[in-house]
Amino acid sequence: MRLVKKILKWIGYTLIVGIFIFTMFVLIPEKETVKPIKPRKNTKYWAMNEGFNIAYTHLKSYANSIKTPIVFLHGGPGGYIHSSIINTLDELTDLGHDVYLYDQRGSGLSDRLKKYSAISFQYHIDDLHEIISKKLKSKVILMGQSFGSEIIAHYSAYYPETIEKIIFSSPGTLGPHRIENNKYVDLDSVYQIPDSLKFIEPYSFVKDVDRIAFHPKAITLITGALLFDKKLISDKQADRMLNTLASKFTKGMVCDEKNVLPEEGGGGLYAFIATNQGDFPDVREKIKQLDIPIIVIQGQCDYIPFSSAYEYVALYKKSSYNFIENAGHEIWWEQKEKYLNVIREFLNN
Repeated sequence: MRLVKKILKWIGYTLIVGIFIFTMFVLIPEKETVKPIKPRKNTKYWAMNEGFNIAYTHLKSYANSIKTPIVFLHGGPGGYIHSSIINTLDELTDLGHDVYLYDQRGSGLSDRLKKYSAISFQYHIDDLHEIISKKLKSKVILMGQSFGSEIIAHYSAYYPETIEKIIFSSPGTLGPHRIENNKYVDLDSVYQIPDSLKFIEPYSFVKDVDRIAFHPKAITLITGALLFDKKLISDKQADRMLNTLASKFTKGMVCDEKNVLPEEGGGGLYAFIATNQGDFPDVREKIKQLDIPIIVIQGQCDYIPFSSAYEYVALYKKSSYNFIENAGHEIWWEQKEKYLNVIREFLNN
């Protein structure tokens, strides 16, 4: 009995020490490794129906002939508009297109929302529809980078009449996972890489992402969010964690790591986690019925599989695939002119 009591006593001490250490890690402020993003001179805000603000940049065209506006959706989830894409797409205004780039709810310069449940994949679709129908009141050309492409694909299934063309840039894997005959489909076996395309595997950031999952703050954050719909860790602390992580995993976004651009501190960790939760409908059959012209642009060192990107080409009737050598996931970081030339040609046809 004495031995049992001693063991239980030591287990109790161990639990107390463990809880104390865990609590200390939670309470110690997260180190600021990346300065938080600040509004730019041309930053503007849309007041959304739900009572929060979405930040955007409007690149105005001064060409003689004003054409359909372009709306750009960034990657993520929890990503933001980086100044490099603003500078890149600004060159498209010479063609007569106004360009709008906005930070999705809960990230970038847009408002952080009080409740964790105020962000979801469906809310992102709803925001895009409100922006197009209530703010711009115009048919648009949509351009999505990575996760932004997934939002656009689902949006196009429900509101095709609002879209003139779509540009899918390094598109993320279309969700939900494709199922046929009650089995998950292996896209790599369906859309095999042509011999003419020579992909290069970039730096793998899986380990970097996995580390954050076991961080005491992350555990506390997820527990509070999923169980109580509460933000037990402040947005400020949470976003610092994501920005620190992003400064590491962006090495996987390029062919040559020397081309990585500095983080600008716009990550939204709650937006990242919330958007990845929950189910949403399969819109593939709806997309197959659409006549919207689309292009897919993918870099040689993209970490997204060819099969995932090519599925967009296979689903849309009027589609084409464009491969850019010596470029990673953020294509314009390394091959800006080639990237713009592909887009210009698509817009002019």
